Amino acid sequence: MRWTSGVLLGVAVLAFATGCNGPQGDNAGPPGGIPSPPTPAPVEGTPVPNGPNVQEALDVANKQFSLLAGGNWADAWGQWTEAAKKEVAQKDFEKVNATCPVQKGLKIELQDVRPVSMELVELTWRQGDKVGHSALRLTGGKWLYEPAGETLAEYSSGPDTAIKNRKSSNQCPAP
Repeated sequence: MRWTSGVLLGVAVLAFATGCNGPQGDNAGPPGGIPSPPTPAPVEGTPVPNGPNVQEALDVANKQFSLLAGGNWADAWGQWTEAAKKEVAQKDFEKVNATCPVQKGLKIELQDVRPVSMELVELTWRQGDKVGHSALRLTGGKWLYEPAGETLAEYSSGPDTAIKNRKSSNQCPAP
């Protein structure tokens, strides 16, 4: 008990001594009364590295989802990253979706948005019972949509196989 009391008394004395040591807050200077140099004002227009502009990225995601729900396959494909466009040709994307439009008319809703870096935002979305993943990449100052691997894999065997697979799994809406 004596040891604890001694420690508490020492802490109290130290707190009192530092608390009564001249001006505090904005008026406080360095020890010895020498004024500190002024903090330089931020230069106007200097970018602040506080994360990607998620709102711009989300605008692209929402536009992508609206285009898919509206059946505008060409413009939806046009928002893709160059890497994704190399994986799936526009004519194949349009053919598969025009023949078996699983996304048309069904609203796609964002479930989770996760900024990974200044150039990458990962998304989790829901369309009916289906949950999917994709990303947005900042490329050349512009956010582009990057479909997930399962979307790209669907088209990897060609449009006819993708259509056949959609039909065999009852994903095509009735005509």
